Amino acid sequence: MTEEVIESMSLNKILVALLEEHGSLAVPTTRFVNAANVDKELLVEYDDQDLTFKFSLREKNEQPGNS
Repeated sequence: MTEEVIESMSLNKILVALLEEHGSLAVPTTRFVNAANVDKELLVEYDDQDLTFKFSLREKNEQPGNS
């Protein structure tokens, strides 16, 4: 089931979940405008002990678990 949930994730779903959890996020304009994903990718990890997802960024050439 976890794989199905991860496969069905969209950027919109992730953003809505983050905002529901944290209320709001303030991002400086320069960070938003200059954000580039050419060398980064979203990493999604699932913790089956506390039933949570962890979202982070990693370098595209970085191996999982080395963040």
